[in-house]
Amino acid sequence: MSTAAGLDDALQDLSEAVGRRLVVLDWAMAVVGYSIHEAEGDRRRLSLLLAHSGRWGPPGSPGGGYIQADLPPLGRCLLIPLTDHRRLVGYLLTVVEDAPLGEEELPVLLQGSSGLGVLLSLRLLYEEHDRSRARELLIRATGPDPGERRAAAEALVAERHVGAASQYTAVAIDGDPRPGRSSGPAALAVQTTLDFVAQSSTASVAGTTLDDGTGVLIFPRPVVKERLARILVDPKLGGARAGIGPVVGRLEEVRHSLTLARRALRVTWLAPADHGLAITWDDAGLDGMLALLPLEQMTVEDLPRSARKLLLSGLSPEILSTLQAYLDCGGDAQRTALALNIHRSTLYYRLGRARSVLDADLGDGGLRAELHIGLRVHDMRKALER
Repeated sequence: MSTAAGLDDALQDLSEAVGRRLVVLDWAMAVVGYSIHEAEGDRRRLSLLLAHSGRWGPPGSPGGGYIQADLPPLGRCLLIPLTDHRRLVGYLLTVVEDAPLGEEELPVLLQGSSGLGVLLSLRLLYEEHDRSRARELLIRATGPDPGERRAAAEALVAERHVGAASQYTAVAIDGDPRPGRSSGPAALAVQTTLDFVAQSSTASVAGTTLDDGTGVLIFPRPVVKERLARILVDPKLGGARAGIGPVVGRLEEVRHSLTLARRALRVTWLAPADHGLAITWDDAGLDGMLALLPLEQMTVEDLPRSARKLLLSGLSPEILSTLQAYLDCGGDAQRTALALNIHRSTLYYRLGRARSVLDADLGDGGLRAELHIGLRVHDMRKALER
């Protein structure tokens, strides 16, 4: 019998012996296993448990071998510490908010839980081994050697770290990558995403954190950026952002997807107001190409002459942002005025101020291109300083 089956079977046996629905948590209060929740009310409670898995703080010190604590939104719960005879490895939980324990139930739970700690410790040990193995294979599968990538890709599928599929997508996740900033909770963001996938689907997704601190996820399908952004909005992730690479046809080609996912990730930090918490490489557009520039080393002097004149002229930020909006709208005055919610005469006044500094026609396509790209690069460069 596998370790997983051993824990699950022991938990189910204890659940039937005591007549209560039971859940096993690890030491971080994350759900590891649960007995059958058959009734509609039990299933609703299980959904709440899974949704809040890992979000509760330590329940406190036990008295008499157990703890009673309020765990929102479950209410009053009984928790029995589980050990592997050396250290705390988790808790056995049952909700008592609406169903208080009977006199005979607690002794059964305390006695029956004695062997669960060892089974839980073994499961966590095997899971740690699996995570370590997946990390090794992911690094090889995204490395420079084609032979290594092919062998690692085959092993990832054969060992079921990633599902077999005809499409694969890489995601790069990080906290704030700007110079002098902390890399952020990339590992937590990766784990949170993996937990979400495990709780909401049967897909096999692999993820790890690379040596440079970047989190990497490999999906056996295209990634929905809106869904990923909803995961990353969690405050405990510290503002982590994600870049989503293009879909590739074979797992051994996922290095290409990851390379572009990293570029897309950089864009989310260089232009956060335009791209949000998650962006696909295809949506990065021109910003994806500009992100390749050594922006950290650039100054105003590196920009086209027209952009330099504007930026060094002392024009107000309001006028510069109006010009940028005008360029974003392809020179359409009506669209620009609507986008900025200003009167068209105000727009013409501001554009006139910029035109007088440039001493050039804003209808010139070459000038517009210079200004559009130059001002965009300047904004991205400033984003690195914030």
